[in-house]
Amino acid sequence: ALSDFVSEIRAAGFRKVVHMGMGGSSLAPLAFQRIFPTGKNGIPLTVLDTTDPQTILRIERESSLTATLFIVASKSGTTAEPLAFGEYFYSKVKALRGEQAGKNFVAITDPGTPLVQLARDRSFRQVFLNFVDIGGRYSALSYFGLVPAALMDLDISELLIRALRMKHACDSCVPSQENPGVVLGVGMGELAEHHRDKVTFLMPESISTFGMWLEQLLAESTGKEGSGLLPVAGESLGPPSIYGKDRLFIYFRLQE
Repeated sequence: ALSDFVSEIRAAGFRKVVHMGMGGSSLAPLAFQRIFPTGKNGIPLTVLDTTDPQTILRIERESSLTATLFIVASKSGTTAEPLAFGEYFYSKVKALRGEQAGKNFVAITDPGTPLVQLARDRSFRQVFLNFVDIGGRYSALSYFGLVPAALMDLDISELLIRALRMKHACDSCVPSQENPGVVLGVGMGELAEHHRDKVTFLMPESISTFGMWLEQLLAESTGKEGSGLLPVAGESLGPPSIYGKDRLFIYFRLQE
């Protein structure tokens, strides 16, 4: 279905994609956009996840609005920022295309949300209904992440295969000492009990955006009821003497 959709978008002559979301609905697309080059048959992707007026104006002026596909992404269908982005760009495109403006828009949301009805009222090109049991911050390998990745011409089949490989490695039947998820989770949990709860990511610049995604995932998943782990991403590395005794460092290394 995604392959057919991408073929349709290419055939329609779109030359740019703008993914509009906040938090969990935009961090995976942002990581894909910044880490991977656009594929040979892909369409350049821009992720809009800020209300900064200058950024919005820059995106508006960068290319032809009539040749831009806008993705409105919100699990609840009520998130204020992406809906505001959608309203703004819909009015701009409608001024150029009239009642055909909806053909420049796609929605990604849960079934039955207000965004579904809005998309129908405005005749959006496509509405991708996500699975309701997937929380926003866990949605990277659902439509929220896969639609923009497919439009970039990334190999989403390989992406899913590798994710499935890691899922099997972390299955409950795998001995705990051989299970990477258990080893990392127990390490973070035990060290947090000893007040080392500032989880600091050290990673190559080429995948630094991945740290932003992990930061939100870890903070929102564990930071409840006054407890949890505080992730630190994007911090410049300094000598050991500048750090307190509350740090846990996780080093990411790319295989050559």
